Amino acid sequence: MVLGHRIHGDGPEKAFLYNDWLASAESWDPTLPYLDTERFTYVLTDLRGYGESLDQKGEYNEVEGAADTLALADHLGYEKFHLVGFSMTGMVVERLAIDAPERIKSVVAVGPVSAAGIKMSDEERQFFVDVITNDDKARELADRITGGQLSRQWQDVKLRLARETRTPEAARGYLDMWTLHDFSDEAGAHAVPFLVIGCRYDQPNFLEDDMRNTFLKWHKNIELVMMDCGHCPMQEMPIRLQTLMEDFMNRHAG
Repeated sequence: MVLGHRIHGDGPEKAFLYNDWLASAESWDPTLPYLDTERFTYVLTDLRGYGESLDQKGEYNEVEGAADTLALADHLGYEKFHLVGFSMTGMVVERLAIDAPERIKSVVAVGPVSAAGIKMSDEERQFFVDVITNDDKARELADRITGGQLSRQWQDVKLRLARETRTPEAARGYLDMWTLHDFSDEAGAHAVPFLVIGCRYDQPNFLEDDMRNTFLKWHKNIELVMMDCGHCPMQEMPIRLQTLMEDFMNRHAG
């Protein structure tokens, strides 16, 4: 089995772009016109139960996602590569930095969940369980993660992606990953270069202090940039995000 994926570009530098909890890697599509496809080959990668991997069943966790990525890299013939995690797949790229540091040139973590996961009450967690099947709750989440600044049409797009590009079983499994798993005692053991991109209008647990109290505490070779948007800069500010990502990856290329 190989993770479903789409290839964009044919450059010598290889980079995996991942999905988040709400949607497949289709979330990255607004960035595609701006990506440097002569310098980079981008692999838009969907974890099991999402997008191009919609029919692939599994345990739906960071260990599986990391192992699946290495298998995909081997399948594609990539010895070394860059990683770009988004939201919950911040845990996957962190796991890879721990498990296979010798293969990773750099990591970009966008609005990421850290290796500590997101701790929440049973009531708070039930909201996310409800999002999996309740359209109004899904729209509410789309509004919350962007600071209540965006339109109803934005909420409708996020709802469509949540319904069409993931399975309920996968969404439930990965919810356990990012709310119950914690491997923070292993984070930062290797000097893989990290760029954390936070978003000023994101929800609590994803703000600047949260990034400083997790990623920046654990990693020595790390940078933090805060963007003036909500949780989904690849959709809200695609050109700025592309510029930040590629400037960082280019510094760690070769």
